[in-house]
Amino acid sequence: MKQLLQYYLQEFDKECSKTNLFLVANLKKYTKKMSYYTIEHASDSEFFSLSEFEEIASALLKTGLCLNIFYTEMEFIEYILKNYMNLFKEDILVYNLARDGIREGKKSLIPSFCDYFNLDYTGSNALTVSLCRNKFIWGAVANRFNIATPKTVCISNGKVLGEIFEAPKYIRKEISQSASINLSEDSIISNFDWRKIDTQDFLLQEFIEGIEVEVPFFNFKGEYVVLNPVRVVSKTDILTSEVSDRNDYTFEYLQDKSLCKKLKEATEKLAQYLDISTYGRVDFRIKSDGNFFAFDVATMPYTTKHSSFHYNFYKYNLTMADLHKLILFSSL
Repeated sequence: MKQLLQYYLQEFDKECSKTNLFLVANLKKYTKKMSYYTIEHASDSEFFSLSEFEEIASALLKTGLCLNIFYTEMEFIEYILKNYMNLFKEDILVYNLARDGIREGKKSLIPSFCDYFNLDYTGSNALTVSLCRNKFIWGAVANRFNIATPKTVCISNGKVLGEIFEAPKYIRKEISQSASINLSEDSIISNFDWRKIDTQDFLLQEFIEGIEVEVPFFNFKGEYVVLNPVRVVSKTDILTSEVSDRNDYTFEYLQDKSLCKKLKEATEKLAQYLDISTYGRVDFRIKSDGNFFAFDVATMPYTTKHSSFHYNFYKYNLTMADLHKLILFSSL
């Protein structure tokens, strides 16, 4: 795997003709202050801390491209609109990490805008990004192609969408938020009264007892390179919002080679069916008997030092700059 990644790093140096890198990323304690539009902002859990942002920006500066930074989506959009006639768009690559707002389609704003103005960018297109934010819908796609997901229903406007099921434990989640947003240990419930459903929208899922594993991947012009599955080690049964915000968990490689092979195959298969381009990550819960279930898909996964992406690169003795070079290369 290391040799394959080094090959693509060499290809980046040969093929990348871009000179300007436009980073769009939201920063805690900063983005909301400088946003002069009246919008409903995302939870601070969605934004980068200063140290996380510095890790990414520092790595991007080492790619050899000139870095321009935008802390809000509208700052970037207004810059492009104002200067479009004077921009040489063939030189520009947009590194999209924007995630402000609360609506399902929030992460699709920058991809849609970039497609409209024919700008190259990291990550998947607007359709795929929005699709992968709705766990109920992409889970139906996964099940259609025999990729197991936990039993799930969507509670919307007091109605149950999907098949009612019985389970030893349930977990209550946001329908379209990132995996840990608003999750606590109280989100795991032993009983659910199907006769008493309130009007609040939420996802009710079978809770899978077992371990949690992340499988990051690249898509280089249709060629998927799936990295080693990484186990998430935490003191809690799930990654709650609090645990996630504090990075109070560690990573380790999954040792079962046969299981790793199956996880990588399922990840590539799901990424293909969902049309995830450039890079992404699929998260699984694995039972003690080895059965696994995909429960989250990230089209804009974290690539900071505390991430399963960087854990793989660290094990290969590759750097943060190498990691971000390959994300850029996958976008060319």
